[in-house]
Order: sequence, then structure tokens, then C-alpha cells
Amino acid sequence: MNAGSTVPDGAPARLVKAYEEAHQEHVFRFWGDLDEQQRRAFSLQLRDIDLHTAGELASGKFTGKDGPVTDRRPAPVLKLGEEPSFSTRAHALETGKELLAAGQVGVYLVAGGQGSRLGFDGPKGCLPVGVLSNKSLFQLHAEKIAALSSTYGVRIPWYIMTSIANDAVTRSFFEKHSYFTLRPDDVFFLPQDMLPALDDRGKMILESKGRIFVSPNGHGGAFEAFRSGGGLEDAERRGLEQLFYFQVDNPLVRVADPVFLGLHALSSSEMSLKVLRKTDPAEKVGVVAMEGAQFKLVEYSDLSSEEAERRGADGEIAYWAGNIAIHAFSLSFFRRVAGGEIRLPYHVGRKFVPTVDENGQPTKVEARKYETFVFDAMPFARKCLNVEVRRAEEFGPVKNKTGVDSLDSAREMLVTEHRRWLSKAGVEAKAKVEVSPLAALSAAELEERLVLEETSSPTFSVDVRVDQDADGRVRVHAVGC
Repeated sequence: MNAGSTVPDGAPARLVKAYEEAHQEHVFRFWGDLDEQQRRAFSLQLRDIDLHTAGELASGKFTGKDGPVTDRRPAPVLKLGEEPSFSTRAHALETGKELLAAGQVGVYLVAGGQGSRLGFDGPKGCLPVGVLSNKSLFQLHAEKIAALSSTYGVRIPWYIMTSIANDAVTRSFFEKHSYFTLRPDDVFFLPQDMLPALDDRGKMILESKGRIFVSPNGHGGAFEAFRSGGGLEDAERRGLEQLFYFQVDNPLVRVADPVFLGLHALSSSEMSLKVLRKTDPAEKVGVVAMEGAQFKLVEYSDLSSEEAERRGADGEIAYWAGNIAIHAFSLSFFRRVAGGEIRLPYHVGRKFVPTVDENGQPTKVEARKYETFVFDAMPFARKCLNVEVRRAEEFGPVKNKTGVDSLDSAREMLVTEHRRWLSKAGVEAKAKVEVSPLAALSAAELEERLVLEETSSPTFSVDVRVDQDADGRVRVHAVGC
């Protein structure tokens, strides 16, 4: 030991000094118990930790809750079937198509989570969700991008935010499946930053003798990951103007929906949201609101019971517009946030995490974990647009092992939606149905592209898949026949 120090001899001098200045020198407590390989790994982690940010977290900077809100009110929403004041939906569709055809749209997927809550060992994006094909979430999303690229004759870049827990496995999964026919240089993996958890004294927590406990910095980390991972540089090189953002667990998402993109562009919005009507006041989704002149996403836990239960003159829930994490961003706004011009607040959660006691024995301690949320960028946008969509058509997340928002419920929604598409095309399907994204991305597209043989029956009582054949024609195929 050095005189007057609790830091063992042999610890890297620069790291020791930096952590002493940050009042975190306790992390070296078990340095003397580590072998050379463990010391090297620990030193690498210590170098990667942002001590400035850790100090801000310890001091409570950027983590404070706002004071009492007296002027909160529901935000304006473009409702189903309603024409926007600034244009028409038909014009929005054509504008969105023009943006796609001009190569001005990129796709950003947040996929840092694991499937452990679902009993699945691996990144959630690798989860097989195809009703008949068992295609993974990643493959379904990739095929939607491939279909759009083919339709509009462009290369649509796909930016995927991963985490330290799943980045290597995700990259390997894409390589194994040849990037699902996409060009590898159009797919970017952007690992999000990790933040140390802190105890109630503001001290970092040793997960083991030679490792600090860290956790992903939340989906708000998508901004910084886009910059540090090279996504922003690539987007600017390609001349992108818009980013379509969504989360990996929703197989019903309409990737780069041209109507939504067109509405976003025509309204001069910097950040747009798709929202759906809450099923009841207690549904656990954030809602869009106005506070003064600013748009804000209010978490369900931050709404008072009075606000949650409030109803308008029409008897409808006042705060009905729930967020489903599907956004459109102007690249200029995304750049402002990613570049640090705008600082998102940190949200603090408490959770028991693994650690070691004074004797180096495994135990657990309650810790403060920190995250940023992408929707907290809303108040900084000069203009926002909220667009209502139908839950049954666009939102079937896979979040739970059973029940609501589970794999089974998502598959059921996919079957129902694809039956509706086939019905509009003149085909009745009474069993399971799966329409490949390469065959059609909407009911209108399927109706236009579907080829029915003269001898085929318009009614199917067996499972059917709708695929694009080698000749490019879209046909219905009975499964198992």
C-alpha cells in the first residue's frame, strides 16, 4: 500500500488518481486479489467509465424531478380519419414515397434488450415470431426494409442500437443469416453506453472484486450511440433528412410508413409520434401532453389519479393518446441532441444488484440505476406531431412471457391482420396465415400483387403462407399440402 492510501501498490497510477479525484477510489479495494488477466480486464473497464457523468449522477445533476405542474393539458393529436390542417393524407402519402425514393430516409432500430423475461436465451431480436415460418423479429424487420428498398429502388440504411450484453451475438446472428439479403455496408450496429449504478452515498458498486456494476443507459442512449458509432456521419454522407425510429419487440410496426413520414415532413415537425387510444385510464403507457408551450411525454406513474381519470365533454378519457415508441425525427434535430447541444434528464430506478461485501463475498445491495428516455427530447423540438393509429394494425409488442403483450398475443394479432389483408384481396383464410413482408407490406399492396391461379379456391381451411416466388409473383401457398 502507498502511505495514507487504501489503493494497493501496482494499480495503474493514472487510473488511481482519476478515481481518487472522483471520490471513487474504493473500487481498487480488492486489486491485490486479482491476477494479471483480471487486472487488465478491470483496467479496461475503468478507462471506459465516464467519471464526469458518474459525478453528475452522484450529485443529482440532471436527475431532479420537475416541480408541481399547474398548466398540463392533453396535447393535440391528428386522429384517425381526420385530415391535417396543413395538407391531406393523400399528399402525405405521395410526399413520404418521394422521400423514400430520393434516399432521404434511414431506419433506426433500438434492440439492446435480452429475451430473458420471455424465457428466451439471447437478444430479443433473435426471438422467432413468424407464425408459420418462425422468422425472427430481426428477419421480419429486415425483410420490410428489403421490400421498401426494392420498391423505391434505393439503399435504405439500417442503424441498430445494441448493448454490451448482446452486441457480439447480434452481429454474429446477422452474419450467420447473410444479413437477411441486405447489404452488410447498409447495416450499422451501434452499441449504447453503459452507466455505473450507485449506492445511496453516490459510490460505484463492485459487482465482483474486479468489475464495476454497470447497466445500459436507456433508449435515450440512441442519440449518443448514433453519433459515437458512426451513424450520424453515415447519415450525413448519404444525404438523409429523416429517421424512422422504433423498438425491436413490435412485429406489427409499419417500417418507414410513407404516410407517417409525409405527415412528419409536411408539418415541419422535428419529432413525430404514433399514438394509440388507451384501453382504460389505468393502462400503463405514457401519454402525450402540453406543459406551457412545450410538448411532453408524461409517464403513467407521473399522472395524478385525477388527471388519469379526467374525461372530456364527449365522455372520453382526456389523456388518451398513449405512446408506442414509433417516431420520426428530422436529422437536423437528431444531430442537435446527439451532439450534446441538448441534455436529456436521467431517470432513477432502484433495484437490488449483485455485489461483494467487505470480505469479497457475493451479496446484493439496493442500487440506483440511471437511464435516459428518447421521448424526453420532445420539449426541445421546435414542433411535434402526434398521429393516432389503430392498435390492432400497428402495435403488438412481445414483452411478457404470457398473457397481454406476449408472443402468443402478438402472433394472434399478426394472423388477424393478415387474414384481413387476404380478405380484401378476395381470399378467405380460416386457419393460420402469414404474409411475408417480401410479398406485401399492406392490404393495398397485397391486393395489387396477389396472383390467384384459376384453379385455386378463394377459401382456405388450412394454414397458408403468402410469399413472393422466384419469378417475383406473389402467391398463396397451403402449408403441409
